[in-house]
Amino acid sequence: MYAKILYEINHSYGVATINAREWIILRKKIDGQNILYHYFQKNILKHESALSSRLFERLLIDLSIWIPPSFCKKLPIILPYVVRDPSCRVKRETGEDEWGSANEHGFLRDDNTLIKGLVRSFDIRSPTVRSYDGFRLGRGFVASHIWRNVRIKGTHMISSRHYKLNSFVPNLAWLPIQISKLTDREGSLPQRLLQAISHKIYREISLPREILNLWEYLPFPEEFHDLRIDVSKANYFVVPDKWLKKRVTGLISEIDRILSIDGIENEKTPKIKSRRYLPTLLQTPRKQRMILNKWLAKYRDLLYTTG
Repeated sequence: MYAKILYEINHSYGVATINAREWIILRKKIDGQNILYHYFQKNILKHESALSSRLFERLLIDLSIWIPPSFCKKLPIILPYVVRDPSCRVKRETGEDEWGSANEHGFLRDDNTLIKGLVRSFDIRSPTVRSYDGFRLGRGFVASHIWRNVRIKGTHMISSRHYKLNSFVPNLAWLPIQISKLTDREGSLPQRLLQAISHKIYREISLPREILNLWEYLPFPEEFHDLRIDVSKANYFVVPDKWLKKRVTGLISEIDRILSIDGIENEKTPKIKSRRYLPTLLQTPRKQRMILNKWLAKYRDLLYTTG
């Protein structure tokens, strides 16, 4: 193909001739944004070993950032009415996307924007990484879902598409982009290690049974059963108690407004996260909102017990 293009260029304009192989060599460039990902994937992870396991254990403990367990105890699911739906950002004929609108069951459609923005105002506490300690997140970090593919009641699905797992605290970690890309590979060593770390951090937290049952969908990788991880050396966001209390109170208020949407006139619907959400929720048939309404009513009751 390149030879044909070169022939046409040379024939038309009389430029100096180089062969197709020389053209390919000249046009290939190294992308420094992705070099670490490709190095780890093709050189280190190609053959798993005790060395690669120790290396990634150190990388993930040192570079991952977590929501503190005390937060999880009071607000285990941060956005219980939100699901991830990348198609919401597709431009329609009007030139607008549909981010923040309700899906066919009434859940708010997000592209991970709401998850990513949760921690921007928090400082990071890091006992080992000076480049983290006392700073806030800047660019180049990703809010990663630790378990990507899950099986729920016999059905395989992506965890972020499920309303209980999308913002379930143990399913979230913030990582530098190139490390996150490695954990996104299903069944990879970094992904399994990250799952083991999450279990070590959150599994023993006392929570209502309705929430504890979610661990059934987030299995522990058994090969790391004897893995000794000092979670006190992990990096955590510093969440002020006042902020968390206000967030729980605000969420209960949001749930109340969602559950009472049928009693609000369309032009008076208040905003929740997006100007599109409540108006499109109101257009969703009540029967199709049964799962949302039943779940939110139950979760609201749980919040009163955890708070």
